Amino acid sequence: MDTTNSANAEQARYWTEEAGPSWVRDEVVYDLMLTPFNGAILEALQPAPGERVLDVGCGFGSTSRAVAATGAEVHGIDISAPMIDLARRRASEAGIDVTFAVGDAQEDDLGGHYDAVTSRLGVMFFADPVRAFRNFARATRPGGRLVFVCWQTLDHNPWMSAASEVLRSLIENPPPPSPPGAGPFAFGEVDFLERVLTDAGWTDIAIAPFETSVHLGGNDGVEGAVEQVLSSSIAKALLRDEDPSLRDRAAVILRAQFQAQSVDGDVNFPAAVWVISARV
Repeated sequence: MDTTNSANAEQARYWTEEAGPSWVRDEVVYDLMLTPFNGAILEALQPAPGERVLDVGCGFGSTSRAVAATGAEVHGIDISAPMIDLARRRASEAGIDVTFAVGDAQEDDLGGHYDAVTSRLGVMFFADPVRAFRNFARATRPGGRLVFVCWQTLDHNPWMSAASEVLRSLIENPPPPSPPGAGPFAFGEVDFLERVLTDAGWTDIAIAPFETSVHLGGNDGVEGAVEQVLSSSIAKALLRDEDPSLRDRAAVILRAQFQAQSVDGDVNFPAAVWVISARV
C-alpha cells in the first residue's frame, strides 16, 4: 500500500526511514520491553478460536502472533514497511498463520468485518484519531469489540523522560516541551481518550490502569539502556541542533544513574498504560 500521499504521510516517512529500521535492528530490545503488555491485551480481549482480529499498528507482529496462538485469525496492519517485512519473517519462522499489510489504518479500507480490533501501543500516532477509530468501527461487525493499550501520561512513564531530563539540564536554553499531539503519549489524558472513542462511534467504553516495569537495553545491560533512551524521539529532538558532544556528556550521567539503580546489570523502570475496551 502506497502511503506517500496519505493523511499520515509524515508518520509513514518517519516509521519507514527512521523509527522502523531502528526498531527492526533492536527488535530484541523492544520485545523484552513491551512483551508484558501482551498479557494485559489477551486478558481483556479474550480471543476465541476462529474469531477474526485486526491488529492495528502491529509493528513486527509480536502481539499478532500472541493473539493468533489462541486460535484466532489475525490480520496485522502497520504504516512501516520494514516492520511488516520483519513481522512476516517472524511469523513464518514460528509457523504461525498471520497475514500482514503495509497501510494507513486511518484512511485505508481495512476489510472485515472483524470480531475484534486490537493494538499494543500502535494507535496514538494518527493525524485525525477520531477518523481513525471510526475507520476501525466500520471494519468491525455489529457488537464487535475494541481492546488496546496506550501509554498513560509522561509523568507515569519515567523511562521516557530519563534522557530528556538529563539533556535539558545540560542545555543552556532548552526548548519548551512539545505540545500534546500525535505521539506516544497522545492518549495519556482519559477525558480526551473517551471523547475520541465516543465521537468515533464506540460504546461501552471501559478504561483501566495497568502498571508494570519495563526492561531497558535488551541483553546489553546498562550500556544498552543508555543507548535506548538516547535514541528516543524526545531525546533526538533535543540533540538535533546541539553540539555533538552533548550526547556523550549525557551518556556519562545516564550511565552512572542506571548503574546505581540496576539489579544484576538489568535496568528496569516503572511504566503505566491504559487498557481500553469498547464495543461498536
